[in-house]
Amino acid sequence: MNAVMQAEAERALGYRVNDADEHSTPPVSAYLEYIEPAMRHVAITSISREHGKHEYVWAGRDPSPVKSYGHEQVVGSGEALADLGLDARGRSEDVTGRDDAHDSHRGVMPGSLLTKLNPLKGLDEQGRREFARRYRELQPLLDNPADRLAVMDSQGVDAAVNFAVLPGIEVHFEDDFDALYANLDAINRYLGEVWGFNHESRLYTPPFVSFADPDGALDQLQRIMRHEVPKVIQTSTGPSMHTSPFRPENDRFWAICNEAGIALATHLASVTRYAAQGIEWNEEEVILGDMDAFQWVFHYGDRPAMETVGAAILQGWFARFPNMKLLLSEQGTVWLPYVLRKMDHAFFMGRRATWGKLEMRPSEYFRQHCFVAPFPEENLDRVIAAVGVEPIVFGTDFPHGEGLPDPAAYMGQLAHLSEADTRAVMRGNLGRFLGQND
Repeated sequence: MNAVMQAEAERALGYRVNDADEHSTPPVSAYLEYIEPAMRHVAITSISREHGKHEYVWAGRDPSPVKSYGHEQVVGSGEALADLGLDARGRSEDVTGRDDAHDSHRGVMPGSLLTKLNPLKGLDEQGRREFARRYRELQPLLDNPADRLAVMDSQGVDAAVNFAVLPGIEVHFEDDFDALYANLDAINRYLGEVWGFNHESRLYTPPFVSFADPDGALDQLQRIMRHEVPKVIQTSTGPSMHTSPFRPENDRFWAICNEAGIALATHLASVTRYAAQGIEWNEEEVILGDMDAFQWVFHYGDRPAMETVGAAILQGWFARFPNMKLLLSEQGTVWLPYVLRKMDHAFFMGRRATWGKLEMRPSEYFRQHCFVAPFPEENLDRVIAAVGVEPIVFGTDFPHGEGLPDPAAYMGQLAHLSEADTRAVMRGNLGRFLGQND
């Protein structure tokens, strides 16, 4: 892309930004290549279907239609996307690449699924083709750390949290914890060896930990730390295989993280156990692409985020481990004012914490320990008025279709903020989360 254009946000702000939500896509072969030899028979692999799509195979089992990542997913209004020269997944005929389950960001133009901040708005056909060409040229640079740093440099990004592990991976291994931990160990080894968890103290790729079994989680952490002590680890939003990550059985795990300065991150997933709760309302269990309005509202993003924050605070996790920090990426902020009011209300009514004792109101725990990235087109002023500026971090969701192609596109959202608050959102707050000196 044009280097002058890419430096626009940095020039306007006078500093590079920090990004709480970027993505890369490991090859599916990493699971098979890095898994313990005795467990190769349960390694995640992929198969090709007759329609040309690729789908994951979990522990040797053919994927079910409900939980398949290869399922065609409509992510925007067909009419609106057609006006921009795109198909239902935000793809253009000018953006080509492998269309498989482990390469999902290829072929989808960053920002193409946005509305107000859509970079294709106002472009003629030639402009759209040029935009597609620029991002097609970036694709080979996104999935290795050295080239990814060069892309970050071109965008004026100093540090980024890079989510690389499949979201919702635990759902596929509910009946086989041995296979779950074998595959997580494999992908974490790949990330540690190929990416590094803290590459040049700029590109933070969190290994994934499942708390399905306390001993399994602790073993994961020890294996991860033998390679490198990460700044950030990742787990599922919501309960970890029907159990809370914050229950006392995991306190040995969190004591190590609390002492070592390891923070926790969660990210939105299109496949979770929340969908199964729709069965109680005569709704089928489906993934994001097939959710109807009821399922999308009540079983997708907001509820998992609310329950994760609520559990971290009200189950006494922050009270027991005062150094711990929690980042929620790509989960929005619409739910925040409501859940903080509800938690404070419970506190003032004298409701006790599940484990331990709350020493201050839940909203204060949130402000001191939690960080959340608004969706690019959310009302930033409204959420800051409700929760303060301290928990708010900037996230692009790059290179996904619903994300920002460049930090410069976010400048308009900052129009009403002071210089100090702008710097906090765009750089300082995530720097605190990562333990960096700003």
